[in-house]
Parts: sequence; structure tokens; C-alpha cells
Amino acid sequence: MARMLALHLLILVLTFCIPSTQGSDGGGQDCCLKYSERRIPYHVVRSYRKQEPSLGCPISAILFAPRKRSQPELCADPKEDWVQKLMQRLAEPPAPRKPGQACRKNRGASKSGKKGKGPRGCRRTEQTQSPKGP
Repeated sequence: MARMLALHLLILVLTFCIPSTQGSDGGGQDCCLKYSERRIPYHVVRSYRKQEPSLGCPISAILFAPRKRSQPELCADPKEDWVQKLMQRLAEPPAPRKPGQACRKNRGASKSGKKGKGPRGCRRTEQTQSPKGP
């Protein structure tokens, strides 16, 4: 009688423990539960990844990684046109800079009121010329 009671208790404990571990890959994956209500601007994101229900998440979504790593990922509906366009833009390689293009940090330097200080963080890329052969 005591064995039957212990067996029933063991089955009851296993019944409650197994569903909580099913579908878990042990990686602690974060899933989007709802989409962002606003459009996400290009200048605030650096990359994206796809979320699929087949991987254990409740909805399909695109998770945009913000440029500031301390901020959480931003979720968007993959069916939206603006999301598709943003994904395409992030997938494109960055456009090469024009030779005469000014450094971004140098813009508005005269407004800062600092005298005698050069632009910080800007590096000039000098084009090296190879000697021409005979």
C-alpha cells in the first residue's frame, strides 16, 4: 500500500515537472510577445534576426538589435512593408565614402566654441599611390 502511494506521488511530481522543461533548449532564448507600435528608424539599429514559431516562440517576428547595446531588442511584424525595407537596407554593404567627404564629427565644429582643438575621433584615410612601372 505504501509503495502504491509512493508510486502515485512520483508520477504526480513527474507530471508537473516534465511540461515545464519541454521545448527548452537550455539556451534561455528570449522571444517577442508583441510587435512595436511605432516604426523603427534605420539610424537606431545595427542588425536584425528572425524569430520563428518553429523555434519555440509564440509569434513570427523580426528582432532589431539597437546600436546601443544596453537597450533591448525591438520587435517588428515581418509582414509590414517598412520592416522588409529596413531589413534590406541593413543587409546592404555600407556605401564607400567620397574622397572629399567631411568627417561627421567635424560638422558644426565652429558652433562648439572650442578654439585650437581639432576634430576628435576622425581619422583621415589617405590614399597611397603606388609607383607606376616603366
